[in-house]
Amino acid sequence: LVIRSLGQGYASVPYTLKISKFLPAVFVADAQTHQAAVYDSKGRLVTKNNRLTRDQHFTMYASGLGATTGGKVVAGQPAPSSPLAVTGPGRVFFGTPSWTQAEMIVNWSGLAPGFIGLYQINGTVPGNRIHSDTNPVTVSVGGVSSSLPNAPITAVD
Repeated sequence: LVIRSLGQGYASVPYTLKISKFLPAVFVADAQTHQAAVYDSKGRLVTKNNRLTRDQHFTMYASGLGATTGGKVVAGQPAPSSPLAVTGPGRVFFGTPSWTQAEMIVNWSGLAPGFIGLYQINGTVPGNRIHSDTNPVTVSVGGVSSSLPNAPITAVD
């Protein structure tokens, strides 16, 4: 990458950067508590006082989930609502990903309709789950996972 100024003849020092198809990151709703942007089926933020439970649906928000299929996406324009812009298969974990009971059921993943560059994941809490106020939230897509150190947290009962 070289940045040049128009008409000035100046150019930056060349810089090599790596571009990745996927770089998932989970959005945080509360920076102070590091609470993940995970919402229950009524649209309320999931916290230790409002935990997810078995068979409950949730919605969460992320970035870096890659290309989509379906609805036509135009750079700088809100994502379409019909048809939806859908991502490839991904996985969501509430807890350490190496534990089978940490994996949630992903029902749908794609660009959030009406928003620019915001990914939405709709899921369901399975029967086999980890009960905790501080489950680290991890998203994995295309063999790449969001950062586990300092991962946002959510509560599951």
